Amino acid sequence: MNEEGWSPFENSLEHSWDSFVLSHPQGRLSHLIGFKKTVEAVYGLRAHYWVYRRRGFLQAVFPSFFHKSLIYGKRLLSQPFSEYGGLLFSPDLDRPEKQRIMNEFPAVLAKSREERSFDYVEVRCFPDGQGVETGSFKKENLYSYGILPLQKKMNLWSSVDRSVRKNINRARRQGLTLEEGKSAEDIASKFYPLHLKSMKRLGSLPHPLSYYLTLQKNLEKHLKLWIARFGDKTISALVGWAVGQSVHITDIASDEKYFSLRGNDFLHFELIRWAMDNNFDCFDFGPVRYPGQKQYKKKWGIELREYSCFYLPIRKRRKSLSERSFLLKFGSFLWKTLVPVSVAAKAGRYLRKELSI
Repeated sequence: MNEEGWSPFENSLEHSWDSFVLSHPQGRLSHLIGFKKTVEAVYGLRAHYWVYRRRGFLQAVFPSFFHKSLIYGKRLLSQPFSEYGGLLFSPDLDRPEKQRIMNEFPAVLAKSREERSFDYVEVRCFPDGQGVETGSFKKENLYSYGILPLQKKMNLWSSVDRSVRKNINRARRQGLTLEEGKSAEDIASKFYPLHLKSMKRLGSLPHPLSYYLTLQKNLEKHLKLWIARFGDKTISALVGWAVGQSVHITDIASDEKYFSLRGNDFLHFELIRWAMDNNFDCFDFGPVRYPGQKQYKKKWGIELREYSCFYLPIRKRRKSLSERSFLLKFGSFLWKTLVPVSVAAKAGRYLRKELSI
């Protein structure tokens, strides 16, 4: 395959693609090919992955999926079930070179529509697009996301809020212990039951167990499953991903009966410390959507950055449901109060697929 410019991803490029993502400051779980394989296997979505090459070298990659929904219609989405998407440009490119690649991007959309028609394109966040003109894409500012830059000489204990230090000390006095989960059994027996209960409590949709098991199979070396134990009980579990220069949290689950032991703070602190000891550049706390989330994440000393989605209306898009909308709030209330945990585990997969969240 010797095409110049944009061309479809082929399986022979898997190693080159992942190496590109792992060397990129903005590379995340959702950019890796293992994530692509997982979404295809668990949710059955059709991938539209593209590479940009010049003189035989990768200079940009674009991951996306075709998503058909009763609510949102037909769209090309980068990325479903993730907070991040969009193009990644080679870090050594200057701004004019990135802009040239962006200017050629409409050809990707035209070729994708020849294969399967869609009404619009949605890109979730696009942190590598700073300073690049996004052409006909419409930017929609939503909220923020939190990044904690990590430095070798950084004193983590003194840099966090006093309330964090107090909570960590309480967790240690109570005898909480840290366990690193590695196996499918750890996911199934220790993390996933807490995930179901936590999502039920929050009125949110759980992923099926197969989603986490398939991620573990495809991306085992990047998975950080950290578990807080109180005696023989698992009271909190955190799922993070060590990808390239960052460690990114995607899931936190806990048993509300043991909130007072501060297992969540304990796990966050220990994972940040691990990231520092292993020379990662940043710890990604993900989106900050509402005041309570902002209050929790700010105490770790994060930097708030703009979180936006980008839309290209080929035809008129259907507006995303706001988290403040009556429909979403009412649906969350019904889910929390009426849906049994046993049903949530099965129904969550279908609703997640419909909403792509």
